Amino acid sequence: MRGAAVLRRILRTIAIAFGCVTVMSPTVARSDQVHTDVEVVCHGDAALVRSITAWNDDSPEYRRIPETLDDGLSAVPPAHHTSCRMANGWDVRIRSGEGQAFAYGMGGADPPAFFSLWVAHRKVLSRKEWKPGYASEHPWLVAVVIKPTELSLCEVKDDMDAPAQGTVTCRTEPFQLKKYKIDQVEFAPPGTRPPVGTVVALRGSSDPVLCRRYLRAYPLEDWDTYSPHRDTLFAAYASKISNLSSTVVDLLGGRRRLILWSGDNHYFDGDLVFIAPPMANPSAVLKDSMLDVDEDHFQASQLPKDWSVISGGRPDLYPDISWRYVHFHPRMMNGHLYLLAQPTNWQKRPSAILVQPLANGYRSVCYLQRVEPNF
Repeated sequence: MRGAAVLRRILRTIAIAFGCVTVMSPTVARSDQVHTDVEVVCHGDAALVRSITAWNDDSPEYRRIPETLDDGLSAVPPAHHTSCRMANGWDVRIRSGEGQAFAYGMGGADPPAFFSLWVAHRKVLSRKEWKPGYASEHPWLVAVVIKPTELSLCEVKDDMDAPAQGTVTCRTEPFQLKKYKIDQVEFAPPGTRPPVGTVVALRGSSDPVLCRRYLRAYPLEDWDTYSPHRDTLFAAYASKISNLSSTVVDLLGGRRRLILWSGDNHYFDGDLVFIAPPMANPSAVLKDSMLDVDEDHFQASQLPKDWSVISGGRPDLYPDISWRYVHFHPRMMNGHLYLLAQPTNWQKRPSAILVQPLANGYRSVCYLQRVEPNF
C-alpha cells in the first residue's frame, strides 16, 4: 500500500511540474495549470477556513463537512475572502503561501502549501500545512472551523484523487483564545513596518552608505540570483568540470582570476568562487572529488597556497548553511566588482549578503533582508 501511495504521489508531482495535460482541440491547444485556493467565511458565532486545489480558471469546489460542525458554512459559494468578522466581534484573517519549488529531489516541483490564521489579532496557526508536498503522504487539511470554545480540523487522506475525493474526517479540540498572543507584527500601527518586498540593510553592515547606494542601483527586478549579468561577466572556460567559468579582473590588492564553480543539483545547488593568479589553470587544480568532502565549509587546504575561496559556511557568510547551498551573483558598483550571496533555501536569513572579493580573500559589506509576508 505504501509503495502504491508513493507512486501516485510521484505521478501527481510529474503532472504538476509539467503543467499536466496539454488539451488538444480543433482550434486551440493549451497547458493545464493547477492552483491552490484558501478562503475564510463567517456566519454567526462560527468561521470556516477552507482550502482546495483547482484547474485553470475553474472555481474552487470546496469540500462539504458536517453541518453540526460548521453551521452550514461549507455550503456557502466561494467568496475569495481573506478576512471576516464573527458575530461575537472576533475578526478572522488568513494568509496563504506555498513552499519553494526545486528542480530536483522526489516531489521537488510540488511544494507544500500552507496558511496562517489570526483570530481577534491573535495568531492561532502559523504556516499550517494544508497541502502536502515534496512527495510526503501527509493528509490534506480541507477545513478549519473556529467557534468561541472549540476548534475543528477536517482532513482527507492523501491519495491520487485527494483532496476533491476521499472521506472527510474531522477532530474537534477545546479552543481558548487567550492562550494565543496578539501578533504585534501583523497588527503593527500603520507606517511602522516597511511594505512587503522592501529590501533593507541590517545592522552589522560594515558600509551603510554603500549599502544604500547598492539598493538604489539594483531595484527589486534585479534581486534574483540568476540574471544576464552573470553570463556576461564570466566567460565559458574549457574544462572537464561542468559548470566552470572564469574571468580576470582587477581587485583591491591586485589583478586576479575569478573562477565560478556552479552546481544545480540535489547535492550541490550553489557556487564556489575561487580567487587565483591571472594565469592559473582551473582544471589543473579543481577536481570533482573536492565536492565529496563532507565538511561544514569547503576545505581550502585542497588549494594551492596562492588561491583562496569564497563560499557559504563561513563565520560572516551564512555560517549555518552548507557551502554547497549558497549562490553568488556578480554586481558592478563604481567600477568595482561585488558578489551578491543568496542561500538556495529562500527561508534562510538574511536574504542576501553583498560581498566584495579581494586579491587575497573577501569582506562581507552589506547584510540585506527582504521584508517577507508575515506568516
